[in-house]
Amino acid sequence: MKKVLQGKVPLLTSNGKTMVPIEITYDDSEVIANLQSEVTLLFNEIEYKGYGADFLWTDTIADLQTKLPNDVKLACCMTCRHGNMCPYGNIENELFCTKDITITSKEDMLDLFDKTNPFEERAVASLDFCEDFVYQSDDYYTYNDYFYQLSRKMAEM
Repeated sequence: MKKVLQGKVPLLTSNGKTMVPIEITYDDSEVIANLQSEVTLLFNEIEYKGYGADFLWTDTIADLQTKLPNDVKLACCMTCRHGNMCPYGNIENELFCTKDITITSKEDMLDLFDKTNPFEERAVASLDFCEDFVYQSDDYYTYNDYFYQLSRKMAEM
């Protein structure tokens, strides 16, 4: 069954931050082999599209990032170093914000889930954003597959 998620996300550009419309179309069927997702973003009157098959959209959003101009970064919870996935299993459009603590390993995420209830205080949507955004990088551990998918797609180019 096809579903559509619409909203606005910030892009970080050489001219500052700008909000743009975004739409994710995805298949949430039980047959994982048929999962497909598409993300569409409108920036400077140009439509950019990313495609993927991961039900968490990490590859889809990474594919979109590779198609944006080099000086433009998608600034949402999925691309933020504080946007971590659940170590016990994930659902689409759910991450956990750790902007107030340092995560250095999967074990840190396991401890967070074992000792607290992060679903109430830390759950965020993949396309959410806040002023504490910091783009993911190799020098900071994030329990999230986005940066891995982005690096993989960049290597294929």
